[in-house]
This record gives sequence, C-alpha cells and structure tokens, in this order.
Amino acid sequence: MTDIIHFNQVGYRYPGGKDVLSDVTFSLGRGEMAFVTGSSGAGKTTLLRLVGLLCKPTRGQVMVDDVNLASLKNGDIAPFRQRIGMVFQNFNLLYDRTVFDNVALPLVIRGFAYSDVQRRVRAALDAVGLLNREKSSPLTLSGGEQQRVGIARAIVSKPALILADEPTGNLDPEMSKEVMKLFERFNQVGVSVLIATHALHLIVHMPHRIIHLDGGKITARRPRTPVLSDLPPFPGEDSRGR
Repeated sequence: MTDIIHFNQVGYRYPGGKDVLSDVTFSLGRGEMAFVTGSSGAGKTTLLRLVGLLCKPTRGQVMVDDVNLASLKNGDIAPFRQRIGMVFQNFNLLYDRTVFDNVALPLVIRGFAYSDVQRRVRAALDAVGLLNREKSSPLTLSGGEQQRVGIARAIVSKPALILADEPTGNLDPEMSKEVMKLFERFNQVGVSVLIATHALHLIVHMPHRIIHLDGGKITARRPRTPVLSDLPPFPGEDSRGR
C-alpha cells in the first residue's frame, strides 16, 4: 500500500511561540481509513489543516498524493485542494441557498457544465440519503442531515482523500454512528479517509487504525483491525472501550 499522506517529523508553532505539533511522523495509506484522537488542544485540527493546506508546517515535511506541500506555489494551492474533500464539525453551510446549491458549490467554482453539476450533485445526495431534500433550505434540516449535506459537498468532486474534523461533535449518538457508517462506505470504494475525533467510545470497536495525540505529539497508536482483548486500554478509555 502506497501512502496518500506522509508526515516526517512535522512541527507547527503559533506566531506567539507555542508548539501545537512536535515531531509528528505518520502515514495514511491509499484507500485507508484512520482516526486521529486526543483531547481539545492536542493538535488534531492543526494536523488536518496542514493536510488541507490551510496552514504550513514550521518544521518537517508534509507529503500528500506524492506532492511535497511546501513546494506548491500560491497559485497551485487552490487547484490542489480540489483533490481533497473536507468535512467540518459546524457544517459550514450557506443558509441562504438550497441543499442542492450547497453541494454544487465546489463544482460551480471549478466551472463544471450545468448538466455535469446536476448529475454529480444528485449522485452525492443520493449517496448520503438526501436526494429528496435537494430543494430544501439547510435551516429545515436536522443537525445530522446538515452534516450529511456537508459530506455530500465533500464527495461531489470525487476526491481521493476525505478529511473530517470532529464530524460527529454536534450530533446525537445514533446519528454519530450513521455518519461514521457513511465514511466507511466511501472508504470501501477506495477513498482514503482521515478523521479527527475525541469520541473514543464511538470508534474504539471500529476496525481502523487510531493515532493518539497528546500535547502535539503522537503518544499511542492502535493498529488496524485490532484484537481489542489483547491490547491495553487506550488513553481515555477503560478496558471496555467506554
């Protein structure tokens, strides 16, 4: 398995001097799904922001899709981001536009023909179970439905990689499980998925790798498809994964 993401001794420091990440080295294989965990302030969001070219490392090297992100010129950043689908905790929807228009936005920005926009948007909404809500305002949807609109927007460009930052943070337990199942469905058809979450109770029994951050450093890892009874409790988790 080749890597779609590779961090080599990556550090990130705020202008004020505080280290958010320090000597972080890890890889995500193509077609792999993995989780980054840790408490608030551990560096999860910053790690995803580095992959999404929303900030640049102060030390080390970040490779995405065989490209050293530091080598990209300013004019190359926006086109490169089109390879990545991003899902946010707070949905980031435009409430003065319909569900269809929200999902279509990345394609409209890229200048897709309207017939292609219609086809792709409806396929994305169908994939998240919201095809019948395409004309609705996001304000009429539940939190879980709004998150699914955000996921449809992330996949409409058919990215090779999806990044999700606390995608279940504002959802109830049942909808949180449904959203995680959606990510697994996309992963099963070859999309690489990296999710930052503090919800260990939700992911500990899922058969995917877990990378734990504490104070900006990787302090624990759990392998893909673990035999849970053979592993010590993960940070913040008791022996039952609760």
